Amino acid sequence: MSPTLLSIDHFPAPALLVSETGIVTECNSMAAELLDMPRSEIEGKPLVSLLADVTLGQSNPALGHAVLSTPPPDASLKQSSKTTDGRSVVVSILRAPSEQNAAVSYCIALSQGESPGPSSQNFRDIVDASASAIIMCDAKGAIRFASRAAGGLLGYDVGSLIGMCVDQLVPSRLKKHHEDYRAEFGKVMKPRAMGRKSKVTAVHKEGHEIPIEIVLTPVNEVDAEIMCTIVDLTEHVATRTEISQKAKELEQLNAELSAFANSASHDLKAPLCSIEGLLSLCLEDLEAGDTDELKKNLEEALLISRSNASKVEKIIELAQAGQAKLHKERFSLRADIVEIWRSLRSVGSAGAVLEFDLRHGDIVNLERAAVNMILANLLSNALRYGDPEKPSHVIRISSRRENNQLQMVVGDNGRGISGGNLQRVFTYFSRFDELSNEGVGLALVRKQIERLGGAISVHSVEGQGTEFSFLIPLEEREE
Repeated sequence: MSPTLLSIDHFPAPALLVSETGIVTECNSMAAELLDMPRSEIEGKPLVSLLADVTLGQSNPALGHAVLSTPPPDASLKQSSKTTDGRSVVVSILRAPSEQNAAVSYCIALSQGESPGPSSQNFRDIVDASASAIIMCDAKGAIRFASRAAGGLLGYDVGSLIGMCVDQLVPSRLKKHHEDYRAEFGKVMKPRAMGRKSKVTAVHKEGHEIPIEIVLTPVNEVDAEIMCTIVDLTEHVATRTEISQKAKELEQLNAELSAFANSASHDLKAPLCSIEGLLSLCLEDLEAGDTDELKKNLEEALLISRSNASKVEKIIELAQAGQAKLHKERFSLRADIVEIWRSLRSVGSAGAVLEFDLRHGDIVNLERAAVNMILANLLSNALRYGDPEKPSHVIRISSRRENNQLQMVVGDNGRGISGGNLQRVFTYFSRFDELSNEGVGLALVRKQIERLGGAISVHSVEGQGTEFSFLIPLEEREE
């Protein structure tokens, strides 16, 4: 492949790319059809062996073909030529944008006809019809020409771009730097690519920035005219961002998998060994005819198996928590909290009191099942860890809007969490005492909140109580 950055495959006319030594490096399908030769036979050949009477530069007898030793003096040279089978064609020549420090190459546009016509209009018509966004400007940055694709990319009609200074297409924070850069480039006038290693953006007419890659190519050194070939990187940046996000998700999944493996090796192996031991005793009891002991050991084995089956279900629930898509609906958060509280109170903690301070406007548009699961876990923990030495067990739940986010706090005056355990409350399978269940509930809460785009924190003082606070984005403001 040639080092040029100008794709001739998008040209709506026959076109060739030619190196400074006169060798055809690329050929589009229309040029191959016009020359009546396969692309593979055209690429790699001297241009003068394909077209007759083409003056490209100084002739080099040692190489046997013309050498493009100097750039064309105008934006485009145009001359008549003939194909190898004698058909007349018009040849337009323009220096093509190339990689920095790469060999100069030239774009040769072909059209059937006898007369060259105006010196530059034909090539500009081709560029204007190209899918590539191209503008040409003078040494002061005034735009002299803009292709239709450039107008579409930047949100302007082409007429509005003509005469505009390119500095207007640069973010305001970079305009002074761009002016200095443009002045420096005018002194060097060598092809240069921008946006390969550093972030470059252009300002759309509506004000937002578009990530781009741009190639600057001098095409007329007399007038210091510069051709700017612009590539829209919006989809590329979006894809790169998505890949980066996927990489983070995979990293998190790997961490979770490691935590699960560590837990499974300890938490699941031990009960399986216990069941194995109990079943061995059952065989002995069966042989001895001791049915009472046999029944006792079978019941114990059944109890352990059921408990660990529940643990496995929790693990599966945790693993699947971040995979489901969001399904939002409008609902009354207060009504759901009351229903959750009624359900939890029915299984114990009759003396607990729930205090409300809801200031979010009540109706929310969120994933109802996830929010209810989060609140049910937090309220269940608050109920379970009440302090029996205190005269009353008070649980508080509050809410408010903050920068279009729902902030909720669930607190209690219960036993609190010790400093050493506080760092592990959201860790998978962490159990602190006899009141702990599988050690999955708070890990599941955190994962669901993160899935909703939010975050959770905890503050606790042992002997005084605990407070969980979380934020969930509200993408639209509810009535």
